[in-house]
Amino acid sequence: MKRPFLTRILPNRLKRALYYRWYRTRHSDFPGLFDNVSLDLAPKVAMHGLVMGDAISGSLAFLGFYELDLSAKIVEMAGKATTFVDVGANMGYFSLLWAATNPKGRVLAFEVSPRNITLLQNNIDRNNLTDQVTVIPKAAGHHQGTIKFDVGPSEQTGWGGITSTTSATTMEVPMVRLDEELPDIEIDVLKIDVEGADTWVLFGCEKLLREKRIRTIFFEQNIGRMKVLGISANEAVDFLQSLDYVCVPFGAGESEWIAYPKS
Repeated sequence: MKRPFLTRILPNRLKRALYYRWYRTRHSDFPGLFDNVSLDLAPKVAMHGLVMGDAISGSLAFLGFYELDLSAKIVEMAGKATTFVDVGANMGYFSLLWAATNPKGRVLAFEVSPRNITLLQNNIDRNNLTDQVTVIPKAAGHHQGTIKFDVGPSEQTGWGGITSTTSATTMEVPMVRLDEELPDIEIDVLKIDVEGADTWVLFGCEKLLREKRIRTIFFEQNIGRMKVLGISANEAVDFLQSLDYVCVPFGAGESEWIAYPKS
């Protein structure tokens, strides 16, 4: 099934505006779009089994991309780097972009939601990228052990996250510090998107950060989810700056950030 005509011919930013204005709530009118989705920035790669009603899946199905500015930056950096650590890999969009852009690229994809792990592994397998992308079914965070994880609503793949409460959708999952899980690695790009717990992932990278073995970091500040976890708005930036990293807002607003070592 082809995408709607205007979402095929308009420039990307206009396509995106059209999608959010008109198609975002009309997924059920286009069920065939979610089965086999070619990526706009990596046309030889396709994603499969996307979820109707899901925010990430809808953007991919109708537009072929998600978070356009970050996607473009990931593709640009993949062409001249090797190792990508994707924390909160979801269904694998950014992992696939990196691997497809650089056949010599290596991806370590951390994902802990059981449904997302299945979708992620399926997308890796069907694109013949198993030699490049390794799935690590663990939460990255600030301690070794276990932690409570809420898988979130069934129609959303990206709303699950670490939680301090217990409910019908809560489960215990393994948590690791990247310092201990990846002790000898050089990371070209670390992307973190874990619904409010990004700061904890960074705390678990302290040794890697002190030794400047992470060259570029993309992370998010989900203030609402951070408050629930008791994480203040300034903790991540203050922590990175204390380790001589520069932190700059990335894109509109201050929810997305990029960090890199001072030169």
